[in-house]
Amino acid sequence: MKKTFFTFLLVMSSLLSWGQIITTNPTFITDDYNGVIEIIYDASLGTAGLKDYVGTDGIYAHTGVITSSSTSNADWKHAPTWGDNATKYKLTSLGNNKWKLLIAPSMSIYYSLNTGEIVKKIAFVFRNGLKTKEGKDVGGTDILVNVYQAGLNVAITNPTSNQSISVGSVVDFSVASTVASDLNLSINGTSVKAASSATTLTHSHTFGTTGDFEVIASATLGAQTVFDTVKLCVPEPVTNQARPSGIKNGINYNSSTSVTLVLHAPNKSNVFLIGEFNDWSQLNAYQLKKDGEYWWITLNDLTPERVYAYQYLVDGTIKISDPYSEMVLDPWNDKWINEKSVIYTNLKAYPEGKTEGLVATFKTGKVAYNWEIANFSTPSRENMVIYELLIRDFTTQKSLNATIDKLDYLKTLGVTAIELMPIQEFDGNNSWGYNPNHYFAADKAYGNQETYKKFIDECHKRGMAVIVDVVFNHATGNFPYAKLWWNSTTNKTAANNPYFNVDATHPYSVFHDFNHEYQPTRDYFKQVLQYWITEYKIDGYRLDLTKGFTQRNSTEATASNYDDSRINILTDYYNAAKAVKSDVMFILEHFCDYSEELELVNRGMYVWRNSNNAYSQAAMGFQSSSDFGGMNSTPRRWVGFAESHDEERNFYKAKAFGVGTVKTDSIVRINRVPLNIAFTTLVPGPKMVWQFGELGYDLSIDSYGGRTNEKPSAWSFLNLDHRRAAYDAASKIITLRRLYPKAFTEGDFSLQIGASDWSNGRRIALTHNDLKMIVLGNFDPANKVSAYPNFPSTGSWYNLLTGQIHYVANTTTPIELNAGQLLILTDRQVNFPNAVEKVSFDSNTSVYPALTDGLVYVLAESPVHAIRVYSMQGALIKSEFNQSQTDLTGLNAGMYFVEVVTTRGKEIHKVIKH
Repeated sequence: MKKTFFTFLLVMSSLLSWGQIITTNPTFITDDYNGVIEIIYDASLGTAGLKDYVGTDGIYAHTGVITSSSTSNADWKHAPTWGDNATKYKLTSLGNNKWKLLIAPSMSIYYSLNTGEIVKKIAFVFRNGLKTKEGKDVGGTDILVNVYQAGLNVAITNPTSNQSISVGSVVDFSVASTVASDLNLSINGTSVKAASSATTLTHSHTFGTTGDFEVIASATLGAQTVFDTVKLCVPEPVTNQARPSGIKNGINYNSSTSVTLVLHAPNKSNVFLIGEFNDWSQLNAYQLKKDGEYWWITLNDLTPERVYAYQYLVDGTIKISDPYSEMVLDPWNDKWINEKSVIYTNLKAYPEGKTEGLVATFKTGKVAYNWEIANFSTPSRENMVIYELLIRDFTTQKSLNATIDKLDYLKTLGVTAIELMPIQEFDGNNSWGYNPNHYFAADKAYGNQETYKKFIDECHKRGMAVIVDVVFNHATGNFPYAKLWWNSTTNKTAANNPYFNVDATHPYSVFHDFNHEYQPTRDYFKQVLQYWITEYKIDGYRLDLTKGFTQRNSTEATASNYDDSRINILTDYYNAAKAVKSDVMFILEHFCDYSEELELVNRGMYVWRNSNNAYSQAAMGFQSSSDFGGMNSTPRRWVGFAESHDEERNFYKAKAFGVGTVKTDSIVRINRVPLNIAFTTLVPGPKMVWQFGELGYDLSIDSYGGRTNEKPSAWSFLNLDHRRAAYDAASKIITLRRLYPKAFTEGDFSLQIGASDWSNGRRIALTHNDLKMIVLGNFDPANKVSAYPNFPSTGSWYNLLTGQIHYVANTTTPIELNAGQLLILTDRQVNFPNAVEKVSFDSNTSVYPALTDGLVYVLAESPVHAIRVYSMQGALIKSEFNQSQTDLTGLNAGMYFVEVVTTRGKEIHKVIKH
């Protein structure tokens, strides 16, 4: 029986440049080859990031192998730690941008292959010794070298990949086989050259017409024939045609079987659609029509409810996903989501071997989500108490479904809005989310689109608004409009990229800085803002780093100065959101000149107010710098907070640096939590609480390896009486605002909350027909104080936290408060909803990261007695005792079992060392 092999070499090279970024000796590397392999790297090709490099630190290979156990071409095995400058990885200069690397004495020994491992490809990224420059293939992809099965093989060695060429191009084809055989080269089924009993074949061919061309090389020896294929496209002239009326940018669903796609790509020569509907090939039938700066195509006869994967191929070499895609396939990270089917069920597989980079999707005939709350009214924005939440760290499952299970906890806490840290598709799965790469797509690490909608619906059922943190200041290099105009030499957006600045105009930027003065940038983000409101029914936004929304150059000293252009940009975005939701909550992380912030709030927006230091000082027991006055502002459109995702935790500071027993006694320290909660949330105006602040979360923001690294959730705290008491008190305090919104928005306040109000206690007084309230707090860590309540009337008052009656005969009689004591008195008995039942554990432990270079951390809700690392064969490799981490740095790459022993038992987790 004839055995046939098809090899598709898809590593893109430059248009009309047939040079190979890597050549090898031997030409064919087979999986049984046991000798030295010579790698010649041409630094002038690919991204050319190391072209003409003359640094004394040298050039090194970061290299690994793709094996039979790899899940994708991104799943390298046996690679060193990034930055390893061992001699074996150093290249030798040959001059003229050529560099040589020796894989010696054999591939097996060089990569420390395990017995039975089969290598499919060798993978490379080249870099300088200082790690400041790198060389990759075109489009910033890894450089891959095929490893063939032993025996007869054939390859088209020139050109090495699919190409787009122009009419009249002459292509010099070269074919090579491993052993003498009958070689043949055909173009679109017609043989153009043949050779008998040969190992090489060459042919020059002129492509004089437009069209799609499949070039196949075959080698026949006896009954065996093997093949190699490249595809060449000679594009037809671009058709100039206006878009159909009513079509918007991005994905337009015409019917359950038809879609029109629109891409903004000014100054580009041609755009092709590649995807599963054309086997990821550049075909003239899928060339987009041109309408000024816009390109578009209509697809018909699609299958309803099928997810289609696709990309745009621009000017023959640039592959990008669709910036409007609502779901993105990721070759590097989706495999980890697929392992957690409870988070995202039936996630479409990445088209491995067909393309590279992020892939867009669309789905016609989608079944609409059945909203239980179709028309939710945003709670009073001025009276909001917002709970800022990072899904990754809120539950041990790190998922939306698990977070839904905790919504009753938040409802009982009394918050009226939940602010989610960024959920738009970001690089990787483990992140705070401030590294976005797509803005219409919900990040799959937390759940699918249906689950996001269910989460929002469940929040609305409980009367809680949903605010989403969005990152419009910058994007990563994976964002399609960044890739579309990219400078591979500098690894930055190119100077002709209209959407981005090469370098930020302000001193705070990360990644790549947007140009918000460019109208298509504004149009894009206005469409984003409207989409999430209409599609997901969110209630508002927190906009990250809005100080950067300017084209005026500034320094640290001048960035906060009044900037009317920035005001106008933000107003434009706010009006776009308000056009589809009149009561949208629009919060800016601005921190600029007061007059600029005042102008923004007078236009209806809200801005953040950071009082972290003052509340940390008070929590620790220090009077100095503990003025809470920043929490009170007029108009009441500053969202004040004692903690946020970006600030050190108040009660970590109290534990680390507190005065006396505040530092040494956990019960004393946590008993102060209601003080902070009350004097944060009972001051008028919208307020925000960071997750688990109500429990006195006291792990540092910089713990577990760094500020953005995973932190353990705090559900086990509820099994400790003093932590539970803190939650119960916080619940009553915050719920009071929810029960009496008019009092907190229309009532008269008297505030004594400055640093000078330390010795007699701090005081909040509220007077309104719906509610009169006196709040007294002693933040002194050791001493009693005499507080002056100055009640507005005599008679019976009620202790909010205990329900006891406090009879007032003299309105000015002082009340003695113990150190750390909080007293809240109201003129009426307040009836609270039932408290939540005692919350149980979700799981005892979690281990992260699942893919590591070295350190592995354990998050446990019980004390960790031991961590044991086992090989796949069950051999004990190492043990740790009474530690929350272990180091795999010295171990070979591969999979290991990590056993965690706690007071509740044992759990086994899998970790991959690369």
